[in-house]
Amino acid sequence: MNRKNMNRNPWRAALLAAALCSAANLASAQNLQPIDPLQRPKSGAGSSSFSFSGEYSPNVAGNAISLGAGLGLTASYNVTDQLSVTASTGVSASRTESVNEQGVTAVTGAGRWNGLSVGAQYTFGGRFAPSLGLDVGLPLTGNGWAVTGSASASFLRDPLILDATVAASYYSQSEPSISVGTGVGFVVNDAVTLRGDAVQSLTFATLTLPSTTLGFGGVYKFNEQSSVQTRTTLDIVGGRSSAGVSLSYVYRP
Repeated sequence: MNRKNMNRNPWRAALLAAALCSAANLASAQNLQPIDPLQRPKSGAGSSSFSFSGEYSPNVAGNAISLGAGLGLTASYNVTDQLSVTASTGVSASRTESVNEQGVTAVTGAGRWNGLSVGAQYTFGGRFAPSLGLDVGLPLTGNGWAVTGSASASFLRDPLILDATVAASYYSQSEPSISVGTGVGFVVNDAVTLRGDAVQSLTFATLTLPSTTLGFGGVYKFNEQSSVQTRTTLDIVGGRSSAGVSLSYVYRP
């Protein structure tokens, strides 16, 4: 009996070793499979999108109360899978009510067309999908030229979306500026995404303080063609701050 068991042991050992090797190979194969179902949105050549936005920004400084509002329209067209072009325009209005030392109230207001901006963005492939952008504000409203170049990258790790952007702007009638921003998005489900971001800006002018913009908002996707985005902002310059809220609707035919 013992001799038979001894004769069978090599076969049992071989079968056990084969089973262990198969399990190890299966585990290795499973480890090589992507574990993140989160994917970047794919924009094929010839596709387009339209964004309609509105914003409102109240501000209180000393004895003055300022209200600002604006409407915007942006159209985007994908020339190729990597290259897209955009055009945007909008109108804005402001109203300021102030009280002087004698208790006299003064009200001022203005409305204007924001002009027309055209731009292009090229997105490279790879894990971080870096992109380069160029935006040109045309001198149609008497404000001169405005040229902004930007570079950005993003990283996806379900359920998070991390991104960073560096931009530099040149204005023909004012001082140039640079900005650095970073943001994080949290994908709740297929329809809802929450996002927070921070932007630090600096204008190269005498006695100009750097400004910080903190934003928080979310995106709700109705379907593959339409979505709505809300965002609240807090702008901080020196010891002063102002808030704003915006709402955008995006339609993809």
